[in-house]
Amino acid sequence: MHRCSWMVVSGTALLIAAGSGIANADSISVSTFAPLSPTSATPLLINLTGITTPSQSSLVGTGYTVTFSGVASNQGVVQGTVPFVHDTPVGATLGGVPEYLAGGFGSGLTTSSAASGDYFSTGVGTITITFDTPQTSFALLWGSDDTENTLSFNDSADYVVTGTAVQSAASDFAGSQYLDWGRSAYVTVNTDTPFTTVTAYSSIVSFEFLPLAGSNEPFIEAVPEPGSLILSGIGIVALLLRRRRIVNGWRLASNPYTFSVPENVAR
Repeated sequence: MHRCSWMVVSGTALLIAAGSGIANADSISVSTFAPLSPTSATPLLINLTGITTPSQSSLVGTGYTVTFSGVASNQGVVQGTVPFVHDTPVGATLGGVPEYLAGGFGSGLTTSSAASGDYFSTGVGTITITFDTPQTSFALLWGSDDTENTLSFNDSADYVVTGTAVQSAASDFAGSQYLDWGRSAYVTVNTDTPFTTVTAYSSIVSFEFLPLAGSNEPFIEAVPEPGSLILSGIGIVALLLRRRRIVNGWRLASNPYTFSVPENVAR
């Protein structure tokens, strides 16, 4: 759990397989874009709306149950940000401003953490999601990639996904301010054999995450439209120019339609 303002912007999905050259091996896909529903399967959505938070009471939903073990009274199902307890996962940014999911899978976004949807926070306990039927794919908004944060699956390989694996999968865009300010990311886990339980735990302050859905078919990686990438690029350039103006002291010259640029401004 990082103690900072979180930001996520456009990124590229990467794949890490458990075994080299093995088709359909246990793997994770990490992206700054929310995944899309499978083509020919209806995902089991995890619904956390309408819960009085914080809560550690067992949940029963359509096709799943959730149980809590060793979770403190200020953890479990939570909402908003409580300093040094839990931080709201970031779902996107707009003009450099963090945005949060207003609900679960496919929900809209809000710039107010206080208006964001509920999510899970483990503390140093465990949260277990048990599906009524076997699944082979699990999608979530991973709140921070601290190495101590872990997901374990009860497939035949007892697949384990750690914050270290998420960091490695995100390394291609983490160094370009994509995850630097909070390390939230959309993570999709695919297993070679079915699982029925997903257990989240952490050995530090907390592992915050928003479970989106389970499926018996892979989720589809979202690819941004070219227009979205152009707008993202324009936004980044505008922010850089604004920062450069502040740092280098741009000033309006006597001609109101021109700017005087100091010699030390990079061209």
